[in-house]
Amino acid sequence: MRVSGSNPLSAVDRVGYAGPGSDIVDRIMEAESLPIQSSKQRLSETSAKKNEFQNLNKLLSTLANTAEGMKNPSGFRKLLAESSHPDILEASVGDLAEVGSYEVEVAGLARSERHLAIGFPDKDKTPVGFGHMRVSLGDHGEDLDLAPGSTLNDVVAKVNDSAMGLRASIINTGDSSDPFKLLISSVHTGEEAQIQIDPDTTFLEFGRQVKGQDLNAKFEGVDIKRSDNALNDLIGGVNLKAMKAAPGTNVTVNVRPDVDRTADGVRDFVKNYNEIQNFSRKQSPVDSATGIAGALSGDGAVRQVSRSLQSAMGSASMGLVGITTNPKTGELQIDETKLKDALTRDYQGVSNIFASTEQGPGLAEKLSSAIKGLQDRSTGAVATRIKGLDHRIKTQDQDIARKEERLSTRRAQLERTFASLDSKMASMNLQGQALNSRFKNNDSKDAAI
Repeated sequence: MRVSGSNPLSAVDRVGYAGPGSDIVDRIMEAESLPIQSSKQRLSETSAKKNEFQNLNKLLSTLANTAEGMKNPSGFRKLLAESSHPDILEASVGDLAEVGSYEVEVAGLARSERHLAIGFPDKDKTPVGFGHMRVSLGDHGEDLDLAPGSTLNDVVAKVNDSAMGLRASIINTGDSSDPFKLLISSVHTGEEAQIQIDPDTTFLEFGRQVKGQDLNAKFEGVDIKRSDNALNDLIGGVNLKAMKAAPGTNVTVNVRPDVDRTADGVRDFVKNYNEIQNFSRKQSPVDSATGIAGALSGDGAVRQVSRSLQSAMGSASMGLVGITTNPKTGELQIDETKLKDALTRDYQGVSNIFASTEQGPGLAEKLSSAIKGLQDRSTGAVATRIKGLDHRIKTQDQDIARKEERLSTRRAQLERTFASLDSKMASMNLQGQALNSRFKNNDSKDAAI
């Protein structure tokens, strides 16, 4: 696209004429370039309209994304899971959880099994023997080959490089003699993660430090066992994690609507809606300083956007939740106290206003459908307007290019004409000078006679 406001003469290729008539050529070109300036001004106005419609389209997309997230009950709802003893049992929730109260007792945590070897004076010098060390985890086993001269560090590397699901480390106990001990533990917890170690011909001797065990708990009085400390399948949509054992202590998990987060979602919805109404309103007034209206002032597509959104909002009972429409601006206003009170008293009722139910589409789905219609590439008021402006810009660009090419040709013709005139005038001047010189010579001869 060409940049409006550029010097039309600078856009014209000069032949290089710099004779006496060059000022006349420039003035002629300046007059004949006025249509190009007008074309560039129209192109600038068209481009400004397209930019504003693209801005409007972005605002519509933002509102559509917000509405899409709220059109289903699971998207509108924001829930909170509270544990009466988070130091015993942590609780977090997703939006698909069911509201309710539940009791959990953590009798014992799931633990990984650990085996500790006898001590050595160092970890990287003293050999621990060589041969085979058989390591088994549950029903799976693997022979680890230890070469002569292998140290504790070498054993750690062998264990950690195996695919057994074991983790080896060296502990410095601080004892005055043989302080370095090899600890092998299972990566996973539970009774099935049991370790068997046969040192074979090495000097390593192991003793069990911790026996692997399952999580033991009660859910609503029913005994529960798990191989790890996660209880994510007890309450749909709620994640539970046992933090410590507390036999005899009932932990209450309460799942309830999160009024604050839900109000934040409604507030974002209103904000995005108001940005569109504010955008449309600012296109109409005339700037008192310049006398120029907005780029989209009087555009029917902008009016259609406002009508479509207002029509989608019109049937909703938003006044019940503290949302009203400003008759002067078309923007929505929120009574925060009334909104949170409605969410506290009748959360489901507020959800039914925004989210769709079996009885029909909610406000969010109606608004989402209206925006899809406006953005439809074939029939949408905004999409087709942008497409039409794109075509107009292309046509105007081509028209300016043709006019500039004709103007360049015209300049070349004028410069050649004036150059030819200059040449003829120069020739005539030379002839006049020659005649004058001859007449002077003749006059001198006559005077001498």
